[in-house]
Amino acid sequence: MQSIAIIQTQPPFNQAKARESLDLILALAALDYPLSVIFSGDAVYQLVPLDTQKAQPLKAFQKSFGLFALYEIEHCLVCATSLQMRGLSNLRLPDGFKAVSQTEINATLASAQHIIRC
Repeated sequence: MQSIAIIQTQPPFNQAKARESLDLILALAALDYPLSVIFSGDAVYQLVPLDTQKAQPLKAFQKSFGLFALYEIEHCLVCATSLQMRGLSNLRLPDGFKAVSQTEINATLASAQHIIRC
């Protein structure tokens, strides 16, 4: 099967788009497509844990990221520059996620047969 790179760019504040891209990722993984998921720009805010003690209108995306291992999504890259620009350099990333440089992201994109920007 052809490999697919999915670039997440949507913040969690836009529930519909962020959720739809997560659904797309899980659907493609269920069909055994080799995936690379890249969190860039405001999408890095999806990785910030929510305070579960407070009532918030946001979805706790971190729970869904636990499914990535179940679906064998092994290439979860986070743009280190995006983290730094948003003051999130010290953020503890979900298991299996890796902060990488733009060079590594570019190499991943170059090796993918298809690129989807969400």
